[in-house]
Amino acid sequence: MKLHTQLIFLSSLTLVLPWAGCEYIREMESTLREGQAQSLLSTTKTIAHSLSYEGKDIFQYNQLTENKTRVQDNIYAYRLDRKILLDGYADDWGRLIDEIHYFNNQIESEKDNTAGLVAATYKSYLYLYLTVKDHQVIYHKPSNSLINGDRLQLLLKQKNGKSRKYILQTSAPGNISARYITGKNSLNPLLKKENRIQGKWQDTSDGYNIELRIPLKLIPSNINLSIIDIDKNIETSSSGWFGTWDYLTDKNNGLLIQTSRDLETLLNKFKQDNARLRIANIQGWLLASAGSAKVKNPVNQNIELNDTLLSILNQLYHFIMDSPDYTEEAIKQSQGKLSGDIIKQALANKESTSWYKPIRSNNAIVSASYPVVIDEQVVAVVIADQSSDAILTLTNKALSRLISLSSIAILISITGLLGYATFLSFRIRKLRNATDHIISSDGTVNHKFTASKAKDELGDLSRSFSTMNNRLSEYTQYLKSLASKLSHELRTPLAVVQSSLDNLAEKDIPEDAKTYAQRAREGSERLSKIITTMSEASRVEQSIESTDPETFNICDIINSSTEAYRDIYPQREFNKTGCNNIFLINGSPELIVQMLDKIISNAVSFSPENSKITIKTSANKNHIIISIINKGSLLPEHMKTQLFDSMVSIREQKTDQPHLGLGLYIVKLIVDAHKGIIFAQNLNDNSGVEFIIKLPVFIDK
Repeated sequence: MKLHTQLIFLSSLTLVLPWAGCEYIREMESTLREGQAQSLLSTTKTIAHSLSYEGKDIFQYNQLTENKTRVQDNIYAYRLDRKILLDGYADDWGRLIDEIHYFNNQIESEKDNTAGLVAATYKSYLYLYLTVKDHQVIYHKPSNSLINGDRLQLLLKQKNGKSRKYILQTSAPGNISARYITGKNSLNPLLKKENRIQGKWQDTSDGYNIELRIPLKLIPSNINLSIIDIDKNIETSSSGWFGTWDYLTDKNNGLLIQTSRDLETLLNKFKQDNARLRIANIQGWLLASAGSAKVKNPVNQNIELNDTLLSILNQLYHFIMDSPDYTEEAIKQSQGKLSGDIIKQALANKESTSWYKPIRSNNAIVSASYPVVIDEQVVAVVIADQSSDAILTLTNKALSRLISLSSIAILISITGLLGYATFLSFRIRKLRNATDHIISSDGTVNHKFTASKAKDELGDLSRSFSTMNNRLSEYTQYLKSLASKLSHELRTPLAVVQSSLDNLAEKDIPEDAKTYAQRAREGSERLSKIITTMSEASRVEQSIESTDPETFNICDIINSSTEAYRDIYPQREFNKTGCNNIFLINGSPELIVQMLDKIISNAVSFSPENSKITIKTSANKNHIIISIINKGSLLPEHMKTQLFDSMVSIREQKTDQPHLGLGLYIVKLIVDAHKGIIFAQNLNDNSGVEFIIKLPVFIDK
């Protein structure tokens, strides 16, 4: 694994920084959520305790504690912020139309007919919107003194316990006539007009709509309504009814449930920008509401994030963080009635908190509830909802800072490590290249190795290589001069031996002594040849230094030398090709001849008798190439790089002539002196060896 790869892997450990940051943010979020839930619960507890002390003066006891009425008999009135135009259409009601409560016809045969009701208050008026599905609408006939036709009947209970019945009907679409019944004759009651109740009747494709406005002072406590559906064949008796009041048996106990201004005033004292406060009675009816669970402004005004970045951070946050287990919507509201587990907990006189996430929303909402206790009885529930926008804003800020700081830290770390790795790699490559050039491919030791001055481990290693190179150079120089030193030191004692043998030959010695003397002479002559051969390399070096280069045609030398080789080595066949042109080089002709002599001698020694030795000559733009090919023994693989070293021989058989391995060394000296290249290789068919010499072409400048 390369140093860059190792350091990149090492730099990946910096990813522990954002991981630790995410763990910290996760713990921070959990703490913030717990703190938010407890803070919200404290708010509900404070409101509940305040209501417990002031409740008797604020609550309408029958609204809060009445548990004898059926839920479906009660009418819940929403709070409007603008006046409704009475026209019989639902346009002014907006989203409240979705809160319509439907009643079925109480006559089994007329179950297909239904009626829906939604109520709301604005200032001192109660507004009712009814939509009735009726296949046959029967209008009131004024000519008939009896109550007739489809109609709406209201029963309003007064504070004194007395009730008043109202008949609302029309003879055609448009204004509705409101009358209340006086007298005790139920068969032919007296009707008195009530101008304070106004309304409109509009036909629809499958029935009709009724829109009413009733002064709230006419409804002190109870309100009941019944929509009378008249059969087309029986104009005076009903074929069914809808609503909260069974007008036939006169059972009535429905309540008008509406929000309390006093309770809303109290809630507004605890109102927060990011929380919604609500109060519900024991039946779940919403009595008061204040605030909103949506955050209008970020919790920290210094945070400036555009919508795109905020959306990206939200998605990244929810991807990184483990989302807690959210329950279903903690509080459900339908037609003014609240329901949910935390309300049940509060009605059981227990405090409760719960987190939930609305559909198609990334923000969670925390809900808290606390019971309102008066005279040791739970009479209401305080509910508070708060969005997690504040937490999300804080965690987004923390996450954005974490991402920014982590990215910068990781970028600086990776850049620094890669930069340092590049610097180390450069120094190591430089050291490697310098070390590779200590010994060339031909085995020559390079004396130029510059040691590093750095005071680190790589500097120490460089200086160690420099010291090793110097010692190796000194030892190589010693080996190169060893042959000349030995030849010089051995010539004097050898001369004494030879002169003594010459003197001994002139004496009269026994025949058996002459044999030994002859052997001694042959040995001294052999030793003399060895000393001559050893000194030959030194003479070549001296000749190289003293020879003045000249320009000559190397083909003349190759042609004449080849003819001479044919005479000297008649047992070999010499074949010359390619030397038909003038190939000029700059150097010493005598040294080139000596170079060819050594290579041909080597080729003859390693080739069988009557074999062919080929001398090929060619040229390219920069070099003259001489190739000498002989059949015979192959070069050992391990000796290819040492073949031209001093005192190296690969001969396996001993001969009468001494071979010290200096011939090819001398060839290398001559080639180097002419700034050329020499190398040897086995033939592709493994039938012999080829020596290739490349000498630079002379270029006349």
